[in-house]
Amino acid sequence: MKNTMGKRKPKEEMEEFINETITLHRLVKINNQLYLKQYQKELLDLYHIPYQNCSSIKEILFLLEEENSEELEELANSLQEFSYYHETNK
Repeated sequence: MKNTMGKRKPKEEMEEFINETITLHRLVKINNQLYLKQYQKELLDLYHIPYQNCSSIKEILFLLEEENSEELEELANSLQEFSYYHETNK
């Protein structure tokens, strides 16, 4: 077997990727009414969006309406889709 000092094995890289993905997509409790995925929370923090006092996804979407960023637009689309499937009576 070759010595791979400084290089990680593909299995280790895959495990790290899986762990990072799980961490970014885990739900974080914001308050009693609202949960967000870790990456969503980090993105809102990055853009200084005051989501902490929101009690629903719709309130966050209202805050995002004024923003002009592709990343935040993608986040808004993701939140709208979640809201549709989880908060809309079908």
